[in-house]
Amino acid sequence: MPRHCSAAGCCTRDTRDTRGRGISFHRLPRRDDPRRAQWLENSRRRDPAGGGRWDPSSKYIYFCSQHFEQSCFELVGYSGYHRLKEGAVPTVFAPGPSRPPKLPKPPKSPPERDPPRAPRGGRRWR
Repeated sequence: MPRHCSAAGCCTRDTRDTRGRGISFHRLPRRDDPRRAQWLENSRRRDPAGGGRWDPSSKYIYFCSQHFEQSCFELVGYSGYHRLKEGAVPTVFAPGPSRPPKLPKPPKSPPERDPPRAPRGGRRWR
């Protein structure tokens, strides 16, 4: 399954193109890590069921490097690989709500039927 950013309003996916542009993906800390609450609060996502803070059960939740300040990364080795520092927290997010809330769909009306036709006069076959 391809990785994608879980920040509200972000549509970045892990592709050759995004990697070529230097965008990396970083996994949400585990439940026992105190940084997890900060990551989730900063992401501005809300639980779809109630509206409280979003707390996903999946362990495959990622945020792209666009949500971290440059100071959150350290250069590793000769290749120029950027690694997220130990205490880094995503803080760069678009202001305002990510998308309008979903409205319930109106119930479907039954399909319109053609009016009944008058019987045709003429010959009947026996």
